[in-house]
Amino acid sequence: MATTGTTTSTSDFGGLNDAMKNVYEKAFDNNIEKEQEVLDVFRKASFDTFDGPDGKGVYMNHIFTSGGGFASGTEDDYLPTPTLPVQKQSYLTIKKHTLVSELSGQALRRVLKGPAAFATWADEELPRKAQIGAWHLDRQALGTGTGIVARVNDGSPDTTTTIDAAFGIAGLEGFTRLIREGDSLRYSPNANGTSPRTGAAIVSAIDHDTGIITIDASPTLAADNDYIFVGDANVYGLGAREMTGLEALIDDGNLVGTIQNLSRSTYPKLKAQQIDASTAAEGSTLAEDLLDRAATQAWERAGGKIDLILANRASQRAFWKSLKGDRVLNDPKGDFVGGKRSVKMLLGTSVVEIVAARKVPDSRCYMVDTSTIKRYQIGEGKWDDTTGSIWDRVTNSTGRKDAYYAVFVKEMEMGVNNPARNVKITGLTAS
Repeated sequence: MATTGTTTSTSDFGGLNDAMKNVYEKAFDNNIEKEQEVLDVFRKASFDTFDGPDGKGVYMNHIFTSGGGFASGTEDDYLPTPTLPVQKQSYLTIKKHTLVSELSGQALRRVLKGPAAFATWADEELPRKAQIGAWHLDRQALGTGTGIVARVNDGSPDTTTTIDAAFGIAGLEGFTRLIREGDSLRYSPNANGTSPRTGAAIVSAIDHDTGIITIDASPTLAADNDYIFVGDANVYGLGAREMTGLEALIDDGNLVGTIQNLSRSTYPKLKAQQIDASTAAEGSTLAEDLLDRAATQAWERAGGKIDLILANRASQRAFWKSLKGDRVLNDPKGDFVGGKRSVKMLLGTSVVEIVAARKVPDSRCYMVDTSTIKRYQIGEGKWDDTTGSIWDRVTNSTGRKDAYYAVFVKEMEMGVNNPARNVKITGLTAS
């Protein structure tokens, strides 16, 4: 894939010639799609968002039971003996997410503004860079918080490597939708990212049909079943560096046994409802009966009130097909339009839209009680201007270079106070 680097020459910054021209006065249409589908859904659903704290973490209070002390008796019976409530605090750390743009001093001076540039860098290129960060935060909003995006599924991985297992979860599809061309990847034989393979791999192409990614160089000793993380030789998303997403927040403990430093085995109310749609009773299809059964389970077991259904378009389409069989459209004018604007489900007294996002795996559907999901952030995210400018000069062990870099910083994490009020549906089949 052709790339645009950060300078005008063949030096170690090579490549901004393609971004400059002698005379051109109108910015190119960059055709960038909005990259925060999942987080935009959260905003529209009015998830609780807390700006702060000024520190690095948040304690969340969980009241698992208010204790006992009730009994019915005769006129002179003893009073019931109370039992103690069960209350526990969980803890989460607000994660720091950064993005860097770097270019030579000569390139910066030329593309800052004026007819010699395709577009003013600050107006065009920096927002485009920020959208890369937005795309990856959107990915993280669905993940487990481990930083794993996929695994190697190739007995002899090289510059064309087959991958699988979205978020490192065996059999979970959609892994090619979690990586972008241009991403730098690190491989590790361990799920926690330790002892990584030597060398980063830069993605130049993704084949969504075969699950093969093309990279510039295979990390040393790369092997089948290696875990894949987004990052480079200096930093990558191992351990708990990435934001915690729905796969962890809405889980029954089989994938993520500890949430916010509390064990789901010790505190079962931290387990979300989970329904396997691949059983004969469910038929692997997102249909009315399945959604009604799932919402009922959340309500009866934990008092959950589902007000957001998040799925993939394949499941959204399957739901639409299940409705069409017993619906008749009459239009005396004969003016028919195919397709759908939106599909909705009546749950109790509420009408809930089934929203689709492309990074959601085809087999997954998340049914959310939005009152239970929290988003914590420190500011809205911005290009760091602590020094008075967003541009800082590049230096190394030799000295200062005629080159500059800018850093975009976003601090954000997600948490959950009552997972049991939410439902994860697995085992859906693409339609």
